[in-house]
This record gives sequence, structure tokens and C-alpha cells, in this order.
Amino acid sequence: MDNIFVTVCLFCFSLLPTAYLRYYPFRSIATLQQQRILLVGHLIIFLVEFVLVYALFCSGGVAFRGGVFQKLYFIGYWPHFLLLMFTIRPFWFRHLFVLGIQAIYMVFIHTVTLLLVKQLWPQNDFSGYQYFIFYLGLLLLSMPLMMWLLGNLFTREQLLKPQQTTSFWRYLGFVPLILAYYQGSLGYVELLQQVLNLSSINIYMLISRFILVLIGLCLVISVRSGFQQVRRMFRAKEHSMKMQEQLRAIHAYADALKEEQRKLAIIRHDTRHELRLLAELIENGHYDEAERQLLAMRKEVERQ
Repeated sequence: MDNIFVTVCLFCFSLLPTAYLRYYPFRSIATLQQQRILLVGHLIIFLVEFVLVYALFCSGGVAFRGGVFQKLYFIGYWPHFLLLMFTIRPFWFRHLFVLGIQAIYMVFIHTVTLLLVKQLWPQNDFSGYQYFIFYLGLLLLSMPLMMWLLGNLFTREQLLKPQQTTSFWRYLGFVPLILAYYQGSLGYVELLQQVLNLSSINIYMLISRFILVLIGLCLVISVRSGFQQVRRMFRAKEHSMKMQEQLRAIHAYADALKEEQRKLAIIRHDTRHELRLLAELIENGHYDEAERQLLAMRKEVERQ
């Protein structure tokens, strides 16, 4: 009974780090209310699943063996995934992409854990809580690497403008999930649990899962580098538009200077003419006329 209790507890707890990993790329736009909903929701799901799974094993309704936990894991992570999908929305295809990458990661961790357990307890079909201890250890040790990989997958600008890349994610979102499902459905795990000495199959399965991880890694890096390139192109375009705006402002300023110079030239020409006329009036003794001319010039200056 204690073995079942500890194993079920570790099984349900193993779903929580993966739930946080799926949330991590969307953390930049999560509000405080959404964070509280996710925290409380995941804890409630953990408690409900623990009670239900433990009750199933204790009542004898489900056999306590490894194959059952694989099916339970497939069922158990969906409430966590749906909670995240409907709390932080409408990024449906992005959620599926992150789920697929995380599934590739979990398939690899599961394979490595299973091989380790089979090496340490070769006679046991299922080692109970020992498996989940190794599984959680590898999972938590590799979590920082996955957080670094997925942390900058989406920028805040991309998430705040989802309509700009919806068509892109509509086609790419399912790819990692399909790859993970294909690898997970090949039947290697059942073969390992049934046959004790299959070293060549072990190596082949480990290599195939490692290749799957490399494919997922390439997908994430391609998406990140692609969006970084697009972001650089947009920044270059914005810089070019600002430069064009500055050039238009400089041209407008130059045109205004030319217009002012033309007006100043006219004023200088008129002023020389009027001063010459005023000098002739004074030389000829027409002082009254010169005074009227000065008053007219003064009024003209005041109007300008």
C-alpha cells in the first residue's frame, strides 16, 4: 500500500514541471490573475488526479503495472494542458507547438529512465516509485536547458499581435506533436518491458529518440532564428522609414530657406531702391517728400 501511495504521488507530481514548462514561453503576457488561476488550477488538478488514481489502484479497478501509468500519463496531462490553453489564449497553435516540443523531450527522458531502471532492476517488469525517482531526477536536471530553449521562443510583441503569424503557426503547430506521437507509437517501450536482454534494440531506440530530440531542437532554433531575422528586417524597415522622414524634413527645411532667401533678396533690392530715392530727395532739398517717404517705409516695415 505504501508503494502505491508513493508511486501515485510521484506520478501526479511529475506532471507539474511539464505544466510549468508549457507555460514558460507565455509568461511575458500572463497577467497576475492568470498566474493565480494557473497556480490554483494545477494544484486542484494534482489533488483530484492523485485521489482518483490512488482510489483506482487501491480498489483493484486498475492493475498496478508500468503500462497502466503510460496510459494514465496520457490522460493526466490533458487537464493541465487545457487549463493553460483556455487561460492564456487565443494562441491555440502555439500551445500545440510547445506541447509537441515538450512531448519530444518527455519521450526522450522516459526512454533514458526506462533503460536505467532496466539495467538496475532487470528482473522487474515495473519498479514502481524507483522509476519515477529517476524520471523526476532527469526531468528536473534538464529543466533549465528546456527553459532556456523555450524561454525566448515567443516575444511579447509576437504574442500581442497573434494575427500576424496565425497562418504560419497553423501549419507548423502540429509538426512536433506528430513526430512525438510517431516515435511513441513504435512499440519499443512494450518490447523493453517484455524482453530482458535486447542491447541492440536499446541502443537503436536511444539513438532514434536522440535524433527526435535533435529534430525538435532544430525546429525551435529555426523558429527563433526566423523570428529574429523578421524582427531585424522590421527594425531595418522602421529605421529606413525614419531616415526617409528625416530626409523629407531636411528637404522641406531647405525649401523654406530658399524661399526666405528669395524674399530677403527682394527686400534688399527694394530697400536699396528706396534709400537711393530718399537720398536724391534730400540732395534736391525735397525734405517734406523725403519725410513722407520715410513714414511710408516705416509703415511698410511694421506691416511685415
